[in-house]
Amino acid sequence: MRHRKKSKHLGRTSSHRKALRANMANSLFTYGRIITTKEKAKYIRPFVEKLITTAKKGVIKKEVDKLAYIHYYRQVLSKLNNKEVVRKLFGEGDWRESGGIAERYLERNGGYTRILKLSGSRLGVLSGSSVGDVPKLEYKMEGFERKLRMVGNRLGDNASRVIFELIEETEEEKEIAPKVSVAEEKK
Repeated sequence: MRHRKKSKHLGRTSSHRKALRANMANSLFTYGRIITTKEKAKYIRPFVEKLITTAKKGVIKKEVDKLAYIHYYRQVLSKLNNKEVVRKLFGEGDWRESGGIAERYLERNGGYTRILKLSGSRLGVLSGSSVGDVPKLEYKMEGFERKLRMVGNRLGDNASRVIFELIEETEEEKEIAPKVSVAEEKK
């Protein structure tokens, strides 16, 4: 019995789960969006959100307290084990001018990721689509328009697929943008 055990095992050993969590977080920070199963996305989400919060604390301390900044930087580096991803998260190196992922969420209090459901039990059918259609997902990643055909194993694939992504803009920015465009249309 698993009484008072709150984490999922995902059919893996603890070291395998730890590696899975770090690898999926690295992929999410690198590409901004990954396609995975719903269970894995739910397992990874708290880990990713805590890493972003730790990075935010470090970015806030960057100018004021350099030792605290290094402390937060090393904490995230110990969890991810990928220097390039940690640099992108903190806005160091190549991302110094454009800003890092943590700087994007300075005004946001949590909720940095979102899980979008693709289908029930088949990757080949989006929610609400008919079985005969082969849907295509079009999205923009790193400035490029990309297309993804949703074709999967229709009989043996029982895991529900989701898109696990970082949220691009805050809710306040979404509210401001439509108001400006409506005002310009009236003129």
